[in-house]
Amino acid sequence: MRFGRKLIHLESVDSTNNYVANLVKDHGLASGTVIMADDQFDGKGQREADWLSTAGMNLTLSIYLDDVNLSVDRQFRITQLIALGIHEFLTTQGIDSSIKWPNDILVNGLKIGGVLIENHIVGKQIKSTIIGIGLNVNQTEFDGLLATSMLSETGKTYLLSEFYFSFIHTMNDVWERLCNSSTLDEVYLNSLYRMNQKARYSDVLGEFIGEICGISSDGRLRIKKDNGISEYSLKEVKFY
Repeated sequence: MRFGRKLIHLESVDSTNNYVANLVKDHGLASGTVIMADDQFDGKGQREADWLSTAGMNLTLSIYLDDVNLSVDRQFRITQLIALGIHEFLTTQGIDSSIKWPNDILVNGLKIGGVLIENHIVGKQIKSTIIGIGLNVNQTEFDGLLATSMLSETGKTYLLSEFYFSFIHTMNDVWERLCNSSTLDEVYLNSLYRMNQKARYSDVLGEFIGEICGISSDGRLRIKKDNGISEYSLKEVKFY
């Protein structure tokens, strides 16, 4: 078991990722440890955005992995594996989701989960990583945000203490099955939001109609345009 070897359950914390980073710095932390919080009052998402979550309603946790020993040019594999783990877990719960590049989880175009990965790099290798995960479970009001939850999708209320173990089991299964698999890119693309669909985007040159056609070897998004294929890193392209 890679994830969940140890669980630290907190009632409230500013950010589970910050909490993990401070533990690692001050005392060290066993690889595979999960920090789970009932209330994460200053959670962060991708693009420096806040992650808003009602206390006690959702799954908010961080996982610490040491001795990752993955080359920097392959770090996108961590993003793929974690996003696919969440996607597959939702599938086991009867919820059809997709992955909005790089790792937001959507249901019918509404955000149900997100990931923030912070890698510690030494030389050209990833030494360790902190994986922050937020999954909307029992929350139903989102203050106008385009979001949804498991409860909203299924009508079922979930007991988070029991829900956690099945979630971690699925994350472990996906990681072990796909970590070194040559099919990882294919599985990820099969779950990718708007794959091979024409849609509206914008980049530094303005708005355009494009079609997601794949990802590069280092995880950049590839979009087919009238004048060819462009590749984008995080923050370089906007979805509409």
